[in-house]
Amino acid sequence: MTNEFLDNAKETLDKIFNLIESKYEKFEVDFEDENLRIDSVDKNFIFIISIHSPTSQIWLSSPISGAHHFKMSSSTPITWQSTRDEKITLIELLTTELEQS
Repeated sequence: MTNEFLDNAKETLDKIFNLIESKYEKFEVDFEDENLRIDSVDKNFIFIISIHSPTSQIWLSSPISGAHHFKMSSSTPITWQSTRDEKITLIELLTTELEQS
């Protein structure tokens, strides 16, 4: 695990936290260690976003699409690409699912 990975992962979770707080009124968001928990206020939906240091990945547990793993891209700005399909990024998938919820 590199400091670059951890710094970028924490920065990404901070960005997601701020995005949820400012844009999505029907969700509550909370940090728990290296996990970000997003709870739906009106439904029983919980999204968990975790920094997984052993694999240098960010993991998403979604009540809509299930489990996803994202690796850090080498491009600038940093994006987090799905390990299953590099066209899928963490932020795009999450915002799409939050808007559907």
